[in-house]
Amino acid sequence: MVATVLIREKNGAGETATDKTSGTIRFKNADNATVDSNNPMVVPGAGTDYSYIKYIRVKLDTPASDKISNIVAYTDGAKAWSAGVSLSWKTTTSYTTPAEETSIASYTSAFTYTSGSPLTIGAGPYSATGDVGNYLMMVLTVDSTVQPGILSSETMTIAYDEI
Repeated sequence: MVATVLIREKNGAGETATDKTSGTIRFKNADNATVDSNNPMVVPGAGTDYSYIKYIRVKLDTPASDKISNIVAYTDGAKAWSAGVSLSWKTTTSYTTPAEETSIASYTSAFTYTSGSPLTIGAGPYSATGDVGNYLMMVLTVDSTVQPGILSSETMTIAYDEI
């Protein structure tokens, strides 16, 4: 049987999961998975505005007769946004209630990860249902040099091998 895999955003103290498999993640100044214009990122008068941390986790929803392994995340490497806006990633093994980040010193630009050099989220192999691999933590930053307005969308890919 082919595995059913979901990509889920986790929010709140209870780690509430929202399916984002074919959906949109909205970076904002609030801890929720709602894609709306409430709590927008703002261009600060000075310094940097940090989004709330977005936790993404892969869930094996239907048990696989085969296993999945090599869970990775990447972009096309071509950031469409202006200088002063960045998306940064890192992985972690544990979840904490998301908060507005205050530094991205321990993160790496998402646009350095491409299909040829992706970020590994989980090695596997995995065959049991439930969350698998590490959490992908993401933060969007906007600095004071950015012109106000709505950013164009970017595509993130999460891929895995079925073995």
